[in-house]
Amino acid sequence: MKFVTHYFPYIFAIFSPMFLFAESIHFTQKIETSFFQTKEGKLAYTKLGFGNKKFILLPGIGDRKESYLPLAMLLAKEGTVYSFDLRGLGESDTSFTSYGPKETALDTISFIQENRLENIYIIANSMTAASAVYIQSHERKRVLGLILSGPFVRDKEPMSFGLKSMLQIMFRGPWGPSAWVKFYESLFPIQPPNDLEERKDKLKENLKEEGRMFALRSMLFAPKTECEVELSNAKGNHIIIMGLKDPDFPSPEEEALWIRDTIGGKVYLYENGGHYPFVEEPNRFFRDIQTLWQKK
Repeated sequence: MKFVTHYFPYIFAIFSPMFLFAESIHFTQKIETSFFQTKEGKLAYTKLGFGNKKFILLPGIGDRKESYLPLAMLLAKEGTVYSFDLRGLGESDTSFTSYGPKETALDTISFIQENRLENIYIIANSMTAASAVYIQSHERKRVLGLILSGPFVRDKEPMSFGLKSMLQIMFRGPWGPSAWVKFYESLFPIQPPNDLEERKDKLKENLKEEGRMFALRSMLFAPKTECEVELSNAKGNHIIIMGLKDPDFPSPEEEALWIRDTIGGKVYLYENGGHYPFVEEPNRFFRDIQTLWQKK
């Protein structure tokens, strides 16, 4: 992530002196949080819809399962939708000893196997795109396709000691949740969602809970190496969606095309999209990804 060049003003601002959609979408199924028990702790998830197709939704670093709600409601018309909180975030436990893309992948594989899921499509954002690659490479018969948005699937360059130190300062201490929420807001540079303020408030409230910022920092520094080596084993039915205004990438289009050329699939570029295209344009996102399972 290009924190230094893109977000330095936010550091000064910090250190110096859905549910809006839910009102307009009619959905009769009550949304309740369930928990999946792993060896080290519980993972929170919600389940919507019914059907043979299974959708597993993985949020990015610092985000919550509720971020996917508008998209999940649309997907629930097509099949069964599982939206997850990552280790240490949302309603999941903070008792885990490690956090990162491979850990997310292993948790998801355990969930798939224990529940004997088939006909799966994984939708992942940011860091968890690397997790999705790992999952698909190990569950090729069960996972029929990947939808990767704002995806980080590789470590392009090592993080310098100076950058690591700065991020530790930014996201540690009582100001940490506010710092992250400022950064989160910056990832919607052109078309923020109507409920952005509510999203920010809930995100900050969650990150203030004991252990959550530690989990977030651990994910920031976690390497993608063990997921990246699986890229050659994850070729197939994929969609890569990238916002052309995503400040997390020097060249969003270049990265999207590199991923396509590496694992295959189709690229959709959102002209005014930031790092969360499924939040900014859920209806467009839904229409685009339907091509994975709808016959022509």
